[in-house]
Amino acid sequence: MLASCRLSTVDGMKRRNAFTLIEILVVIGIIGILMAFLLPALEKAREKANAAKCATNLRSLGEALSMYTNENHGNYPRTIYVKGTPPTAGTNPTAIDPFVPGGPAANDVSAAIFLLLRSQKIPPQLLICPYNDVNAWEPDKAFNLSSRSNFTNYRHNLGYSYANPYPDDRATQSGYRLTSQISAATPIMADLNPGTGGKHNSRNHEGDGQNVLYADGHVRWEITPLVGINQDNIYVTKTGTITDSPVDSTDSIFLPAQDQAD
Repeated sequence: MLASCRLSTVDGMKRRNAFTLIEILVVIGIIGILMAFLLPALEKAREKANAAKCATNLRSLGEALSMYTNENHGNYPRTIYVKGTPPTAGTNPTAIDPFVPGGPAANDVSAAIFLLLRSQKIPPQLLICPYNDVNAWEPDKAFNLSSRSNFTNYRHNLGYSYANPYPDDRATQSGYRLTSQISAATPIMADLNPGTGGKHNSRNHEGDGQNVLYADGHVRWEITPLVGINQDNIYVTKTGTITDSPVDSTDSIFLPAQDQAD
């Protein structure tokens, strides 16, 4: 009888130490509620970190641009230039000399950015926005970057856009210059042009805004693309086009654009 009581007591303790199905479901429900609150916060923190890393990249690019202008009589990078030729991107990546026929096509904006990479020996990682959900970006892995004229594939190797350095006659006659003499408030580089008519933010950060590099080297997070001189839109010209020359001395057009044709 005593042994039977002890067995019953042990069985009861075992039953009391086990979780019931209802208790397990309650715990799962609580975990689900916590995750619903935590995941958006974690995603927001991740994107904030990405934006900060992007800003760091642009500051480093600003330093490289400053060194380039110091070495090139105050001129910002550009390769073969023919006034009136529409800007392009991604041409002749394996050409050795970026300044002669047979090199990049005239007015190639990605080649102008690549020239900065080539001349200042900056790591290709600096040209990649850390937010990778938009595009399959990866640093240019070519082994001979110092003897090339363009990115292997700028659609995958370049996450930023640059003020078009190839103005037409109308723009130059109005005073457009991309040199170290421009106003410190002039935007120079930013997150990639979305290519959607210029009325939207870059897609690099889910459309929330973009980091913009200014001529004096500082970088600022902007919630709208209306940040140029006189609040000019940096992703479209004053005439409403994307792949074109600036219109005048206060116009900004950042290229390449995400859906720009080669």
